[in-house]
Amino acid sequence: MKVLIYGAGMVGEQIYRNIKDEHEVVGFLDSNAEKKGRLVNGIKILGGVEALSGVDYDRIYIASTFWKEIKKALMEAGVDEDRMVVDIPEDVDSPVRNTFLECYAKLFAGTTLAAAEGGVFRGEFASKINRCFPDSKLYLFDTFEGFDSRDIEVEKENNYSNPEPGNFSNTSVELVMSKMQHPEKIEIHKGYFPETAAGVDDTFCFVNLDFDLYHPILEGLRFFYPKMVRGSVILVHDYYHAGLLGVKDAVSDFEKEFGKEIIKLPIGDNQSIALVKE
Repeated sequence: MKVLIYGAGMVGEQIYRNIKDEHEVVGFLDSNAEKKGRLVNGIKILGGVEALSGVDYDRIYIASTFWKEIKKALMEAGVDEDRMVVDIPEDVDSPVRNTFLECYAKLFAGTTLAAAEGGVFRGEFASKINRCFPDSKLYLFDTFEGFDSRDIEVEKENNYSNPEPGNFSNTSVELVMSKMQHPEKIEIHKGYFPETAAGVDDTFCFVNLDFDLYHPILEGLRFFYPKMVRGSVILVHDYYHAGLLGVKDAVSDFEKEFGKEIIKLPIGDNQSIALVKE
């Protein structure tokens, strides 16, 4: 079967790995016009909905949390609903981001400096941080109940994205903890960030911010950046996500508050930016 994958990010790559042995993936689609012409696993990103004309395919796999909007756009373009498959893996993994983390952690081998993640969801990447920094306390911040209505309101007021209450609620503290190799090093902070950061006074060598939304990303930078050691990294996920515009704005607004531009390094996963503490 000839298949297109709509979504050229981490989810799309995960679906590609899941189906490539059973189907012929003839191309990727993505709403971000800047990605057109790039390659994902050697397969070309053809463009958005407009690129369907002339493409021979049997089915489209929709690989995005914004699947409702994509499905609507495809149907408006004349694609039959029975040719669409919404396939959002619960646990998405990125080999590129994992390799970055593993190599970065070698710079701090044996460190007892703390690490943290904001936006844990089901704990896949958190488990890798825990493994790569075995002697570090790992602070994990999440509502564990999906997006908070206060952050959703900010998104919609500024046209950053259109999230819904309950997005990413399919998780639990117990599920996350079950994945940890060094559970004794984990400190869970459940609830609304940054309220849940009250009382945390530590020095950090690595932080991953994967909150998705403007307000918690901005608050994460405000909280963690002053606590980072020189040369360490805050990894901001979804910086390049065309459907989560608030992430890039949060970084920009923090730089304005900080009074200078921060060193920003893409890590090669088409999603994340590494902010280096000077």
